[in-house]
Amino acid sequence: MTAIIHIIKKLHINLFSGGVVVNYMGKKDVLAKMYLGQNEIFADAFNYYLFDGKPYIRPSDLVEKDTTELSAIYKTDKLFTNQKFRDVLRLCNIRHFGQTTLILLGIEGQSDVHYAMPVRDYLYDALNYAAQVDDIKRNHDKAKDLTDAEKISGFSKKDHILPVITLCICFDNNTWDGPKSLYDMFSDIPQEILKYVNNYKLNLIAPAEIDDFGKFKSELGALLKFIQISDNKTATRDILNSGEYDNISTNTVKMINEYTGAKISTENAEGGHINMGNAWKELMEDIRIEGQTEGQSKGEEMLSKLLKKLDPGSTEFNKALNATSEERQKMYLKYGIK
Repeated sequence: MTAIIHIIKKLHINLFSGGVVVNYMGKKDVLAKMYLGQNEIFADAFNYYLFDGKPYIRPSDLVEKDTTELSAIYKTDKLFTNQKFRDVLRLCNIRHFGQTTLILLGIEGQSDVHYAMPVRDYLYDALNYAAQVDDIKRNHDKAKDLTDAEKISGFSKKDHILPVITLCICFDNNTWDGPKSLYDMFSDIPQEILKYVNNYKLNLIAPAEIDDFGKFKSELGALLKFIQISDNKTATRDILNSGEYDNISTNTVKMINEYTGAKISTENAEGGHINMGNAWKELMEDIRIEGQTEGQSKGEEMLSKLLKKLDPGSTEFNKALNATSEERQKMYLKYGIK
């Protein structure tokens, strides 16, 4: 899209990368973008959020759209170009409500709370609406089919634009303590003024706020569940031992590892899937063996330090060599071995 949009004069783009196009994306960002770009995951996220888990949006209803929106914004009377990249954007054909509804759906993945997210998503939506208007205007310019007021605006009485819904998914187990609307970002504003300010609601999925993961029909639910309980080792162990998530795709496992710090191996994947119960047991066994090895190495080091303090052949020396673990601990304490 090459829309020319005069959105807000002197707009403070520094809120979102200092007005500079940032081409570098971290590993988490790239992984999340690829994961959310799967139509099954994308559709499931919106079905959960918009329709309480009912499968009104099908993966086959989604058409990939260009995620780049270009705008020309005036700042200090100087024109410069600002480029914004959504994570994922899809044209959706919803066949429900007794009719077919075309709508643009976008998803933004977040690793952490973004305290300016309502403005960020608001900007994405505004750029898209303006781009749609500009596309329609360009078509009319080519057709030369407008007159009078319609020609001035480039938009006829019969023209329509598609609604845009942007959904933010936060892959963090902490409660979202940031603003959830544009109003939340204001200080104390008198109601007499506030009623004239258009609000913008942040559409948000945060793992800590989910009560029923059964409403998800894809592995997105499993990912968000593991993120929610990632700090609870008992809950993690129980859910892995339950067999509920025995067959998880390597894509989801990679997301779980990246966003929870887990180290579930994907080496033994079969058909692109992992038995999480077995993988968990293998991980726990590796940790146990590693702990034993480290403990043994530490014990040998402490015994060596103790023996160096004692005379070879002495009663204490022989005692140290033949002592039980408990007796040695007392000797370490006695001789200041740490």
